[in-house]
Amino acid sequence: MKKINILPPSIFNLLSAGEVVENPAAIVKECIENSIDAGATRIEVEITRGGLDRIVISDNGCGVAPDEIEKVFMPHATSKISSAKDLDGIETLGFRGEAMSSIAAVSMVDFVTSAGKTATAVRLESGKIISQKSVARAQGTTVIISDLFYNTPARAKFLRTPATEKNAVTKVVQGFMLANPHVALRYTIDEDTIYDYHGKSLSDAIYAVYGDVPLLPLSIGGFVGTPDYTKRNRTFQIVIVNGRVIEDELICAAANAVFANFMTTGNFPFFVIDMKIDFKTVDVNVHPRKAQIKFSNPDKISALVRESIGSAIDKHLETKHTLSFDQKQDDEFLKRLAFFGNGDNQTEVKSADHIMNRFDLQERPVIKHQQQEIAQTKSTQKFNILGTIFNTYILLDDGARLHILDQHAAHERLLYDKLSAQIDNGKVMLQRLLSPAIMMLSADEMNKMEAIAPTLNKYGIECEVFGTNSFRITAVPVVVSTNGIDTLVEGLLSDIKNLNPQKLSTLIRDKIIKQCCVAAIKGGDKIDPTQIKFLMSQIAENKTTLACPHGRPIAISFTRDQIEKLLARK
Repeated sequence: MKKINILPPSIFNLLSAGEVVENPAAIVKECIENSIDAGATRIEVEITRGGLDRIVISDNGCGVAPDEIEKVFMPHATSKISSAKDLDGIETLGFRGEAMSSIAAVSMVDFVTSAGKTATAVRLESGKIISQKSVARAQGTTVIISDLFYNTPARAKFLRTPATEKNAVTKVVQGFMLANPHVALRYTIDEDTIYDYHGKSLSDAIYAVYGDVPLLPLSIGGFVGTPDYTKRNRTFQIVIVNGRVIEDELICAAANAVFANFMTTGNFPFFVIDMKIDFKTVDVNVHPRKAQIKFSNPDKISALVRESIGSAIDKHLETKHTLSFDQKQDDEFLKRLAFFGNGDNQTEVKSADHIMNRFDLQERPVIKHQQQEIAQTKSTQKFNILGTIFNTYILLDDGARLHILDQHAAHERLLYDKLSAQIDNGKVMLQRLLSPAIMMLSADEMNKMEAIAPTLNKYGIECEVFGTNSFRITAVPVVVSTNGIDTLVEGLLSDIKNLNPQKLSTLIRDKIIKQCCVAAIKGGDKIDPTQIKFLMSQIAENKTTLACPHGRPIAISFTRDQIEKLLARK
């Protein structure tokens, strides 16, 4: 029989810390909760090297009396509940009394606090106070955490890179700004001020965190984005209940269900839902990090969310009397053609030998999907441009055959091959954006974007960090459409499941080159004989394969005999 051991505080504090102190972000979360519960109206957060080296949280809250300081770092010591009945309606963010003892157990802590005229500074190592002295400080508290997990190296190795930990802390800070918009908050990373927020409303906080988002107010509290403002994932969906940011599938599912009728698959709405609910109808004591809660009436909550969002959208659509569009002329086509060279105004074009002679016909046309090249030649054979049909297919006659080209597939293939060659040669030709595309990203997306930025730059999408949670795209390859470049990158971030370098490079290359489809002439675009001539000359010059990047054929050909057979003349 194994002996049952009663663990000493030095051990169970370390175990308890594992549930509360996972990383620097968890420490920042617990300390800000304490500041808000202490009535702070101003909080300052500073981190160094993602919080791995140093975290500083300062506030102007009520502070701690000198004779109470030791209790702050005792397990299960709290000022927020005193009896079992208090658990029936918890109104504070923190309440378990685990945070400070857990943090002190795995780090070096300096704690400076003043509850009135005098201030006290204490230093702790491994959870024990090793020094205490009187200092000068205005009312409030400062907590300085350094050398995280110095005494538990096995856990320290599971910490992520400073950049990843930094983004996780930023996500926590943003959540508190949104959940407590009346609290001024200053956030500093490696001595650079990221936020210096002094707003008074949730809309102020949303603007500070996400920028200028088209918002619709909700009767239940909070805002949703307009139906035409979409994101490629759910990371821009925040749920706040009684001042606490939570992870709640019930509310998110209800909100997404309402928007499903207005969005295509793969797009998601933006929302910051901020609900105030009777404290006695929610249980916040169901998760170690208080990240999830339970509702006593989940069906009612779901119905309220659906009704409120549906009403906001209906009102928006009713008042939106007119639609406005950007009517400026799109010169993408001319820019793409100019990239290959210039042609004259002839309506005939020299062809290559057998330029469209790639398809054998029996009783009816049968396309062979073969990636054969169109060889360059000095042939004097000419194509007569007969015209186009449906503004989609080009008709050519070389005297022996009728050729039907898909204008979109042909142009797309040219752009695809051109960009592929430039990427392979490491000489991608760029076009500078007159107005850089600014992408607002979540903390998770920032982690991915920082990792893939070097590869994006290599492939011709020049981008750089621009502020706390955004990237700026300043240039794209010449043969890629500038329209929707931010959507392309958002889709790329959404598709990335891991950061395996080889798979990542292949995925990015594929996404960028497929943007050529957006830039190519479309079916339905009206093109003139000069443009047709130029397409044909480029097919010959670039030895273009007879299939678009998606595998569809570019052209089919018919001899006179084949046409006559189809018309029952033979």
